[in-house]
Amino acid sequence: MSAVGERDGGDRGAATVWTLALLGVVLLSGLVAAAMGAQAVARQRVSTVADVAALAAAQSVVDPCGEADRIARANRMTLLSCSPDGRDVILTVGSASPDLVRRVVGLLGHEPDDVTATARAGPPDDPLTAVAVH
Repeated sequence: MSAVGERDGGDRGAATVWTLALLGVVLLSGLVAAAMGAQAVARQRVSTVADVAALAAAQSVVDPCGEADRIARANRMTLLSCSPDGRDVILTVGSASPDLVRRVVGLLGHEPDDVTATARAGPPDDPLTAVAVH
């Protein structure tokens, strides 16, 4: 039995262990949130490049897929597919996942998928035929 004012040594250091555990959880949560943000930015960037490449390809008279590939490479991405469909062009652009995402997913023993986006562009419809006549 301990005297009044004396502490039992059984809980000594428990606050330090809990503080370190909580700090680890907070740091891990921050790392996951940063990786998710990086993936969202990469997805948006690939989508934008796919849209721009499709628009450039649709306006190209000579080589639409060559123009789309030029736009993709200028943005450090890869043109994965390109197919003119009449006056439209349908294409897919891809990029590797950001380094942070690859490292975080790699800690779990997996490899993240590449980020891809598909876009379609073509000349606008003829305004005279697009308007419904009542």
